[in-house]
Amino acid sequence: MSNSAKVYREYLAEQKKFRTQETKYHLALLKLFQVVSDSLDYEDAFVTYDKIKNEGNDDFKRQVKFKMGLHLLAGAGCEQNTAKGCKLIIEAERLDFFPAKRWAKDHGKRMTMVQKRQRNYFPDNYLSLYSFVSR
Repeated sequence: MSNSAKVYREYLAEQKKFRTQETKYHLALLKLFQVVSDSLDYEDAFVTYDKIKNEGNDDFKRQVKFKMGLHLLAGAGCEQNTAKGCKLIIEAERLDFFPAKRWAKDHGKRMTMVQKRQRNYFPDNYLSLYSFVSR
């Protein structure tokens, strides 16, 4: 067997190990996201989302950014910041996240009203919306 064939076999073996580890990483990240999304400790959830918002693939990033945007809009577990919340939801929309697209369609034209009446779009039913999005 030639030297290049040996090196190629080593490469394939390492690639297989890498993909296995990568899969484990993504599964652990998804499990963390699910646990945090089901948590009622919104402050801890927001801090954790902030730590992992740039981890994983685009599918994961868009879910985290949308959740963070909802937290910021409602002030759940963080200081309310409508502009930053809308920005994160728009980022999730650009990553083709359907709930973010729906939100932008429903509320995007009323951004100035959102800033004037911050909680009107996420009143008492915020928790039910939050639960719906996490599934």
